[in-house]
Amino acid sequence: MSITVRIVNALNSFGQRLKENIERDNGLYWKMSESDDRIQDQSHWCGSRRWGKKRWFDYGDFHCRLILQNLQSYAGPEYLATIRERKALEWGCGGGANIRPLCQNFRSVYGVDVSPATLDNCALQMRQFDMRNFVPIYFSSEYPESVIHDIESETIDFVLSVAVFQHFPSKDYSLRVLNVIERLLKKDGFALIQTRYFDGSDKLRQKNHDYARNVVYMTSFTSEEFASQVLGAGLRTIFSKKDVDNSCDCHEYFFVTK
Repeated sequence: MSITVRIVNALNSFGQRLKENIERDNGLYWKMSESDDRIQDQSHWCGSRRWGKKRWFDYGDFHCRLILQNLQSYAGPEYLATIRERKALEWGCGGGANIRPLCQNFRSVYGVDVSPATLDNCALQMRQFDMRNFVPIYFSSEYPESVIHDIESETIDFVLSVAVFQHFPSKDYSLRVLNVIERLLKKDGFALIQTRYFDGSDKLRQKNHDYARNVVYMTSFTSEEFASQVLGAGLRTIFSKKDVDNSCDCHEYFFVTK
């Protein structure tokens, strides 16, 4: 074996280990929500730091309105007329700010997350609202594909993911999650996914190390990049729009279908 081939193999091996370490660190970071109120805040726990009950309610209600408006426009009145018979899923449900209105509208709602403590907190909140149609699903951060073993393929009518893809450890990981979402969605199912769009700044440039330090601005996409990932996962973008939430934080919402 030539020196050049050995060097290339060594670099590829190093890159693979680096990617695996970032995916592992991703899971370890969010699991600290059990004891770290800063991470509880980032996970949208009700009552933690920024998340007083009113703000927590407003956050979920905003996304619920956005979901229903888009379903009305693109799924049609029949979909909304039967919404109470349908299943929804939130990828990265956090403390349940969005789960609450999803449970109010859909028959059953799965919340998947990489933190057992955050899932427990989310379930606690739903019990306090007497919402018994919430199903928490934990998965190890390194293996998002394991969710397929917990939820039957092609049984989900709607998927929501907000303030999650921006924290993913890599763009490759994003595509893996989109592939799982495609497996779970029924034919003609829908998803609303928020990303951080890349504005050309160093702050939003893709990070590939030190997950805990870079977690807030870990991964961002150009509109074309994410639309390409959606297509690569077997989904179709109906529309995308930037800064819908007026957060000035480079958020882009993609409404997609299978």
